[in-house]
Amino acid sequence: MLRIVLPLPVLVVTLVAVPRCLTAQDAAPAAARTTPLDPANRDTTCAACEDFYRWANGGWIARTPIPGDQPWWSAFHELQDRNYDDLHVLLDEAAKQTTTKDPDSRRLGLFYASCMDSAAVEAAGIRPLAEELGRIEAIKDRSRLPQALARLQQHGVDAAFLLRSNADAKQSRRTIAEVDQAGLGLPEREYYFKPDSNSVDIRREYVAHIARMLRLAGSDSSAAASAATAVMQLETALANASMTIEQQRDPEAVYHLTTGEDFQRQVPALRWADYVKERRIAAPAELNVAQPEFVRTVDSLMTHAPLEQWRAYLRWRLLDAMAPSLGSAFVNENFRFNGSVLQGVKQQRPRWKRCLTSADNSLGDILGQAYVRRFFTPEAKARALEMVRNVQAAFRARLARLTWMSETTKAKAYAKLDAMVNRIGYPDRWQDYSALELTKGPYATNLLQANAFNAAADLARIGKPTDKTHWPYSPPTVNASYNPNLNVITFPAGILQPPFYDPRADDAVNYGGMGAVIGHEITHGFDDQGGQFDADGNLSGWWDSTDARAFNERAGRLVTQAGEYVVIDTLKVNGKNTLGENIGDLGGLLIAYGAYQRSLQGKPRPAPIDGLTGEQRFFMGWAQVWRSKVRPEFARFLLAVDVHGPNAFRVNGPLANMPEFAQAFGCKPGDPMVRPDSVRVAIW
Repeated sequence: MLRIVLPLPVLVVTLVAVPRCLTAQDAAPAAARTTPLDPANRDTTCAACEDFYRWANGGWIARTPIPGDQPWWSAFHELQDRNYDDLHVLLDEAAKQTTTKDPDSRRLGLFYASCMDSAAVEAAGIRPLAEELGRIEAIKDRSRLPQALARLQQHGVDAAFLLRSNADAKQSRRTIAEVDQAGLGLPEREYYFKPDSNSVDIRREYVAHIARMLRLAGSDSSAAASAATAVMQLETALANASMTIEQQRDPEAVYHLTTGEDFQRQVPALRWADYVKERRIAAPAELNVAQPEFVRTVDSLMTHAPLEQWRAYLRWRLLDAMAPSLGSAFVNENFRFNGSVLQGVKQQRPRWKRCLTSADNSLGDILGQAYVRRFFTPEAKARALEMVRNVQAAFRARLARLTWMSETTKAKAYAKLDAMVNRIGYPDRWQDYSALELTKGPYATNLLQANAFNAAADLARIGKPTDKTHWPYSPPTVNASYNPNLNVITFPAGILQPPFYDPRADDAVNYGGMGAVIGHEITHGFDDQGGQFDADGNLSGWWDSTDARAFNERAGRLVTQAGEYVVIDTLKVNGKNTLGENIGDLGGLLIAYGAYQRSLQGKPRPAPIDGLTGEQRFFMGWAQVWRSKVRPEFARFLLAVDVHGPNAFRVNGPLANMPEFAQAFGCKPGDPMVRPDSVRVAIW
């Protein structure tokens, strides 16, 4: 996945052994421009061959503050904000028409209006959760824990583990049940164990945060403090049994197909039959248990952990999930920890943006239909599809020229590329929301209803043929993805806009931006994870063993390169965790560059624009996509939870491996942006 809406750190990132260029504080402000490649965004005091990221984006960095309600700011956020303005108009219109005869428009209007009615939210207090909190308090027997977990999960609450539908990794045409590790209140397992002072402080703040939230829900100070400590102990046990991000990157390591009967025997305390009955589904005949050790730990805790500890944990998970939908006291405390402590954010986002995000998450296909009707034309979809096909053709040409891959493996790679499904703009079939009932309020009740509807829709796919028309997010989303289990690439309408694709820009800029994004997602089909899945999306050994060794040797050098980049303090990029994305960036750029060159065949060479040749503008198109600034707290957060490298590395890292870049800017051996042939990486 390109992982937009969460691309990566920047300003604090430095390239190891690269001389320091002009800082954002040193540069003079520049007037705003609106050209596809704004010369004012550059920092020409820094040579392109020294630090291209800074040369291309230093001016923008100098004059662009991080908004107080954001942990970081980037080109993605600028585009997202423009999309938000469009969506805001649509939602305001819907909120004024809650009596319309169109049922989906009415649902959208009711949901958004109930969220925006802050007075009603304050008046409701915690009453929308009273029934669920009462059920938790009434648990007097361990045998009731499975139903309690099931009920919370059915309402979208992350508790203990996750049950979801997924395509079978080795029989991709069928969808099966999958059990995954979950249930942690901190962002990732390492937050529970890292010994550095920052991590120790976060753990202390987290326990205090749990206690504050429990007091807001009615517990006295002593009981809240005791319960918070108990919650932390239980979550630490769950974290200790959780797989690391690095371990989960191996598809074989998270595939353990099990019969329903065997699963119940492995976890007797979980009482699987009771659990699935509460989830209102038939007991699956087979399921994938992604992390068996984790599930066994959950079962052991259900047997041995004190019942009061479980009640405290369940109360906490419900409050944590629903806090943004409650009154200001809950909202503010939730923001204080998750926004300020973890990410360094100074202030809350405006209420309308928070409500917009919730509407998009909960009713994405309803909002998406309204969005594409007004803001995404059939012509835009056709242009995007043409670019995807051009980039796919360029990848096929690169495959043909590979010298390290055998013809046998190449034939299977061609088949996979040809079978890849392109999803552009919006789904071919929209979600049916007819079973979702919403009211004029309170908002938290509507959110619980929407969560339950979406959870049920997900589980309803179990046991059915895999549906390749189902999208992972809504059309306005600024993101792109590749799903190896489906062999599908997805480019929603939200990203098919400037700076990724700009109808005012020349082909060089668009191929460097959207073309490289497309190439990135195609390359994910052939990275260290996606490359293990065949043309049908099945996890299979389709590589010749000699070819696999050659690939792994090249990928290993990319791991080493990434590990040389310092992000903040002494913290460096994790080359193994970020390997798939780094392969995607390098491959995507090489493919898109080839596609751009193919587009010039039989045409006169384009004249320079603003002093930049077509080739230079191609690389500028890529660099401007990743311009961003990040708060130190969020830089640490991303290093812990994200599989993408920092933005500066996503620009400089792959370009330093490309002779095409060096040639375009006249870089010489020994320049920081030119890697020696002995360490230069070329995979695809």
